[in-house]
Amino acid sequence: MKGLIGKKVGMTQVFTDDGSAVPVTVIDVSSCEVVGKRTLEKDKYTALVLGIQDAKDKHLTKAQLGSFKKAGAKPKRVLREFRMGADELAPFNVGDAVKVDALFKKGELVDVQGITKGRGFQGVMKRWNFRGFGQTHGTHEYRRHPGAIGQRKTPGRVYPNKKLPGHYGVEAVSIQNLEVVDVIADKSLLLIKGGVPGTNDGLVIVKPSIKLALRAKHKAGKGKK
Repeated sequence: MKGLIGKKVGMTQVFTDDGSAVPVTVIDVSSCEVVGKRTLEKDKYTALVLGIQDAKDKHLTKAQLGSFKKAGAKPKRVLREFRMGADELAPFNVGDAVKVDALFKKGELVDVQGITKGRGFQGVMKRWNFRGFGQTHGTHEYRRHPGAIGQRKTPGRVYPNKKLPGHYGVEAVSIQNLEVVDVIADKSLLLIKGGVPGTNDGLVIVKPSIKLALRAKHKAGKGKK
């Protein structure tokens, strides 16, 4: 499964040939480089190790610095592995910059994963989309409360995973089947239709649509039968 690590720049819009405005998220992959390769002979599986954002030596352990030095790659702050076949892995070399046009094409569907924005401590209406109580004159100081949480048991207790107020955000979320509107190869930019999780300057992982891959695999299995 190919993929890359990018930095979310922000949102803008592009215009189609018929004049329609399409909202897009701009993802920058200019600092994404190959820092390692996993091979069958050594690691028993094949994968590509990508890194993004240059790291200072003081921010890494000696073991980490040693691994980068041994591989002949620049130290990176964030590393991710992407499983690939041996044939797909062959064109990549350690130290090469990831070319966005070599991995994704215009019109392709992708899945994007990122860390959502932190919203602090929130109530049940914002965190879980509770309806709330009636907003009439008779409702007194109880418009946004969660309601009863007990089960009339003795001794009473609250069931686990009850939807209650608490910390909201800062979660790994994936948005599936987003369309690649354009690929700007000379600037290493990827334009993806719609919004993706995370804040501006946050890191995201872009992979081909898993649903399309599973669907194609399922059709291939039916064909063999």
